[in-house]
Amino acid sequence: MRGGMFGVPLAAITVLVGLAASPVAAAGDDDCSLLLPAADQLEAVFNEIAPTGTAPWVAARVRAPLSPLHNLSSPPGIDLRIRSNMVASQIDNNDPYRPATPERLAGDLAKARGLLVAVREWCAP
Repeated sequence: MRGGMFGVPLAAITVLVGLAASPVAAAGDDDCSLLLPAADQLEAVFNEIAPTGTAPWVAARVRAPLSPLHNLSSPPGIDLRIRSNMVASQIDNNDPYRPATPERLAGDLAKARGLLVAVREWCAP
């Protein structure tokens, strides 16, 4: 009875561990065809952002390249999407839980720029 009681859960755990240990880079390879153009677009917009004052409509230009990134599986792609959205929310003060401040915008922007580097390294041949 003891073998039967643990056999099914043990098999399920083994499958899950095998899936978790499988290389994410294989899934990330497909992500790069979306990530690299988005990174280029975001970098161009990030260069126009000033923590001391940016027009609220620039937030839409930050969010525009993020749409294709919603179903990505690569960690840098997910992080870039989330952090870029945080930058946009700081620009248009659209997040009631994180009111916009120049310090938050500067910090989010610096982290988003770092994620552009991470995405390009992830996608490097």
